[in-house]
Amino acid sequence: MPEVETIARGLRKFIIGKQIVDVELSGLPLRRPVAETFARTLRGHKVRRIHRRGKYLILEMEPLSYCLVHLGMTGSLCYPARATDVAAHIHARIRFSDATELHYRDQRRFGLLAAYELSRLREIPELKRLGLDPLDPKIDLDRFWQLLRRSKQEIKAFVLDQKKIAGVGNIYASEALFHARIHPARRCSTLTREDARRLLRGIRTALRAGLRHNGTTFSDFIGADGEPGAHQRYLRVFQREGERCRRCRSRIRRSRQGNRSTFFCPRCQS
Repeated sequence: MPEVETIARGLRKFIIGKQIVDVELSGLPLRRPVAETFARTLRGHKVRRIHRRGKYLILEMEPLSYCLVHLGMTGSLCYPARATDVAAHIHARIRFSDATELHYRDQRRFGLLAAYELSRLREIPELKRLGLDPLDPKIDLDRFWQLLRRSKQEIKAFVLDQKKIAGVGNIYASEALFHARIHPARRCSTLTREDARRLLRGIRTALRAGLRHNGTTFSDFIGADGEPGAHQRYLRVFQREGERCRRCRSRIRRSRQGNRSTFFCPRCQS
């Protein structure tokens, strides 16, 4: 989510009010094939607002329509488009009336592009399935705790489940659990209300730190302006296996959960 919000913040500076005059697609499928109506739905429309919901970026258009973008693992949106962009990885070129372009790039093609002509944002199918937004100040702690108590999942899997909490990826799940002092393999149903409070605070702390440093870049992520994030310099546990914990000086460990690497401190998160 910090990476998506970083891009959203950049695009808000650059493309609000711009009119789309043409959309050129590569023709290659992403997570699923891009609908034939995608370009037609956007052509001639102006960008009115830019939203984020979970890991989805939403361009709200005028007349009313929505462009939905999911970056997948290697996707990026760059404005203005760069001469160095590799043409083979550009899957959408959105041209504006001032002759500038917005490029959607995705080397591994796990992202998503979709356009909808709907009257309300919440009618978009992909957004209906999303869970709580952890940065929403209106989230009720008791509701969050009840979700945890009803789950038999390991807590790391729960935090990554987009139907329960929208927007937390693997990096920030490890970081959030470190901040909350909760072992990633602990079962949700064993957590107390105080654990739930610390977890919610830990998730927010991890996400806000990522936002503050414009996202995390290990290889692929860049912001809308083409600049990489800097949060990889400030991570507490992720990809720090064998290094000293910055809190207690124990060695950071790595485990495998659901085919993903999990990093934790065995003392702080016992």
